[in-house]
Amino acid sequence: MLSQSREGFNRLPAKVRMSAGLASAVAGGAAASAAGVALPWLLGALGAASLLALCGLRLAVADYVRKAGQVVAGFSVGLFFTPEVGARVLELGWAMVASGLCSILASVAISLVFARAGGCDRGTAYFAMLPGGMAEMAGLARQFDANVTLVSLSQMLRVVVIVLTVPAVLLQVFAADAHTSGLVRPEMDWGTALLGMGAAAALSWMLQRLRVFNAWLLGGLALGIALGMLQPDHLYAPHLTRVFAQVAIGAALGARFELSVLRKMRVRFLPITILATLLLIGVNLLLAMAFGGELAVAAGMLATAPGGIAEMSLMAEALHLSPPIVTAWQLVRILLVAVLAGPLYKIYQVTLPRMA
Repeated sequence: MLSQSREGFNRLPAKVRMSAGLASAVAGGAAASAAGVALPWLLGALGAASLLALCGLRLAVADYVRKAGQVVAGFSVGLFFTPEVGARVLELGWAMVASGLCSILASVAISLVFARAGGCDRGTAYFAMLPGGMAEMAGLARQFDANVTLVSLSQMLRVVVIVLTVPAVLLQVFAADAHTSGLVRPEMDWGTALLGMGAAAALSWMLQRLRVFNAWLLGGLALGIALGMLQPDHLYAPHLTRVFAQVAIGAALGARFELSVLRKMRVRFLPITILATLLLIGVNLLLAMAFGGELAVAAGMLATAPGGIAEMSLMAEALHLSPPIVTAWQLVRILLVAVLAGPLYKIYQVTLPRMA
């Protein structure tokens, strides 16, 4: 009976299945919010969508949902940038670059162990461990003949593991730094917000056409930062925009846990990916402590965490942990990955001993 219901659902038109997936994500976010969970709309949406996907339901959440969430997340977080924040970012610029380089090199080193333990080739392990965006790393994996499916799955799993573990650690271990009692911020009117997000989407589309790395997030972030730096009264995006971003990103992530894909995975790949992610989190926490200077440890953990920039930015905003600094830190590493991933891979293939 369950199998027949699942097959019947999967034969429905894609838009109907996507609507059902998004509705479940909203319901999951609302339940998590009512339960007082940290980052409720992201975690609730992720949990609900992934549970349905693991039950064999193909939710068909289109890629434009994730892109819309990234544009809105970038725009919302970008508004936190002010001239004072900009000066602080410049002051910490050297630390952002240094920790970003160290994080990339640590990921490369871990990928050598990952290749052997996870039962995959070195090229796949390299792009699976590199702290870049899921779509971007999958594109590079395709370009260099690595296993695109395993790279995409590993990148997704890393973000999911970080989203599920880091907020809990921050609230339990660094409770003094993680202030989750909502701060009152003046919000811009919906007309201005929608106009700004529309312009951000247009800019993101143009950046995508130019093949800019992580274009949909960067377009929203660029517009948000420009407004944040220029507006004298420092207005922020309405709260519902961040709810939308969390639900969109959570639903898109959860829907990727298709049962058919997971069944094709190597037995060792999933646990090894999780262990490698936890190791990366630990290494990057040490980098935060080494290079963070006056940055609080909790904020430093988010700033250096090897997760998606949109997810880390939303997490920083939800926990009130220096969202613009966290975003800038993540952005610097993303730019370093964009510049160095290809050239570093060629060195990696030529100079390092074959371990897979």
